[in-house]
Amino acid sequence: MKNKLALILIVSIVMFSIGFFFNREENFFVPKTFPQFRTVDLSGEVVTNEIFSGKITVVFLWTTTGEVSTDVLKKLDAEEKNLSPEFQIVGLVGDVKSDAAPEKIFAAKKFSKNIRQLTVNDDFAPLLTKIKSVPTVIFTDEHGNLIGLPKPVADAKFIFDELRRISEKDSPINRLRDKIHDKIFRADFFGEIVIQKSP
Repeated sequence: MKNKLALILIVSIVMFSIGFFFNREENFFVPKTFPQFRTVDLSGEVVTNEIFSGKITVVFLWTTTGEVSTDVLKKLDAEEKNLSPEFQIVGLVGDVKSDAAPEKIFAAKKFSKNIRQLTVNDDFAPLLTKIKSVPTVIFTDEHGNLIGLPKPVADAKFIFDELRRISEKDSPINRLRDKIHDKIFRADFFGEIVIQKSP
């Protein structure tokens, strides 16, 4: 009887562990860096990953048809001029492709005057296919490396709170906490576990 109970307990723990990891599948293979891309902004200027150089960047993924998206974007746009020089906000218009019709581009421009807005193309697929909802915010460092994971957002306050937290990251305790967090929750860590357990 004890052996059967022990076996049931072990099987239950294993099943729970498998469910725990596979329910996080969307986080397993999120890239650690922003994909290499070449696109145009809403003004038609070519933009590449060089846009990240030297600044911590808030990439705000939004759509022109989403009310929450446009509301958050307008708040970000109003506050953009108050950002510290080491930060920047870049919009990524999820429903406007690089080759979109002029009227679609014109319609997207009306939502933001101060934030540079990039159009999407297939170059963004390695990252955007992992994102489940819009609007979403992605933080990158000055080299285009992701800071944490993309996060769905419904309020501009969350974004500014995160920027404040990131700007205070240089304390030793924050560096240690982030190192531990990255080892536990980053895609490469979970990826190694999945690969090691695969037959």
